[in-house]
Amino acid sequence: MELINDLEQIKSEIDNNEFAMLYIQAPDCGLCSVMLEKIEALTDFYRQLRTMRAEIHVVPQIASAFMVATAPTLLLFCKGREVYRAGTFIDTLEVENQLNKWSRWLSCLT
Repeated sequence: MELINDLEQIKSEIDNNEFAMLYIQAPDCGLCSVMLEKIEALTDFYRQLRTMRAEIHVVPQIASAFMVATAPTLLLFCKGREVYRAGTFIDTLEVENQLNKWSRWLSCLT
């Protein structure tokens, strides 16, 4: 998962990729680190998924741009629109279900 600490670049990546995920983390957050490892393990199977992570302390504007109130927060985008959001204790089974659902949806369009 690529670290991108530039809000405009993050927005551009979301707009320019059909399927994108943004993981927002906070400094010195043990839960953020643990969840990041779990999410990265899930996303390895989705080659069409553009994965990014950002550090909220480096890019504080990200909180207002994406209406984020807690860390970690995971946002999933399909064709530039947010289709799934999870925060704090992220249910990895639900994330996997969402990835499968939207991946199948995109494959039907092509």
